[in-house]
Amino acid sequence: MNYNFLKIEKPEKYEEIDTLISPMLKIPDSVDKTVSKIINKVRSGGDRAVIDLCRQFDRFKAESIEDVKVKDGEIKSAFRNVKSSSPGLVEALKVSCKNITKYHTAQFKREAGSWNIRSEKGKEMGQVLRPLERVGIYIPGGRYIYPSSVLMTVIPALIAGVGEIVLCTPPQSDGNLNQVLLYLCGKLKVREVYKIGGAQAIAVLAYGTESIRKVDKIIGPGNIYVTVAKKKVFGDVGIDNLAGPSDITILADDSASPEFIAADLIAQAEHDPDSRSILLSTSLNLAKRAVEEIYRRLEILKSEYGSKLNLKVILSSVKNNCRIIFNQNQDWLIGVCNMIAPEHLEIMTGSAKKVLKKIKNAGAIFIGQYCPVAVGDYIGGTNHVIPTGGNARFASPLGVYDFLKRSSTAFYDKDALKKEKEFIETISGFEKLFAHGDSIKVRFKKR
Repeated sequence: MNYNFLKIEKPEKYEEIDTLISPMLKIPDSVDKTVSKIINKVRSGGDRAVIDLCRQFDRFKAESIEDVKVKDGEIKSAFRNVKSSSPGLVEALKVSCKNITKYHTAQFKREAGSWNIRSEKGKEMGQVLRPLERVGIYIPGGRYIYPSSVLMTVIPALIAGVGEIVLCTPPQSDGNLNQVLLYLCGKLKVREVYKIGGAQAIAVLAYGTESIRKVDKIIGPGNIYVTVAKKKVFGDVGIDNLAGPSDITILADDSASPEFIAADLIAQAEHDPDSRSILLSTSLNLAKRAVEEIYRRLEILKSEYGSKLNLKVILSSVKNNCRIIFNQNQDWLIGVCNMIAPEHLEIMTGSAKKVLKKIKNAGAIFIGQYCPVAVGDYIGGTNHVIPTGGNARFASPLGVYDFLKRSSTAFYDKDALKKEKEFIETISGFEKLFAHGDSIKVRFKKR
């Protein structure tokens, strides 16, 4: 097949790359209205509404709420079956689990914990760190099955000490859950699992029903209906972030491999037709060769995987959302990268560590020729739930900190309060909050 849809752009001003920093998540009115109806139906209808919505959207003929709850026997059966039928996959998941646990355990040890300071006699100020009590995990279904997402979301919650973990995921067409997902639920000891997908799952987690208790926070990516639902329930419940289409930016010079670059851009395009892949190159020759390699690798993938490859998705993404940018000034390209604030950033330059110091905005950063995004997706140990659509300007990858909450603590004895009594009264008086000042005065009235 002859390909000729990628052009090398040569911008010199930041205004010329405005489209690279435009929001990727666009919510159609029809989706917004549908999600509102689903949430309202769950809130008013409870169990019965959930059953109806599962039949309508998950195409699962549930008769009662018990039908959508995974039985302990299903998890145990899947655990045995997967261990015996897929030893290679089990071993790979074991390594992934080990690496994710190691990384997030180290992260937890470095998380600011509970502490106290005694600045003067009779006065203590501090912080108490506590895990969330009940967390809802959403694992997407649909185009792909994501056992890796179970590991990425559940393991940090376990390390943080979350008391109760509830998992929702869409059932397969036969009404069952994927056996590998159930195997991991068994391995990680997640016992409360529901065959509920989409916006209805988010509504159930946020508000509960007669049979399912609501959670304190919802974690995990999903399609646009899931994302809109998370946005709508935020405030009534906590959320991690709003996931849009996945994206990658590769910052490369002439030391990089065009073949590696092409493979990594295509890998990201495989996620979704709206996924975005960008190459920022200081070498025009590298940019040209990378384009040629993209075309060549598409043919290789077609030949190797045939109908199993989701070529339609890849081609749509590459044609519409792949950008090849050339500029000789590396610092200028780093500036572009910081404006994009990519979900995934690969640095393939001769001075990668120096470039890293100049990166201000990126979700997950992969350094060197032999560390593609797939390392972080599956086995490296870092988390693959990462802010998308430029949100890395203010958000972080999922971590143990997402499952923790902090309470400030304060203690004054009478003498300590007496020293600062007048200051409190002065400020509260200026703000005309006189009852605030009175709450201080009353403690020093003679009785």
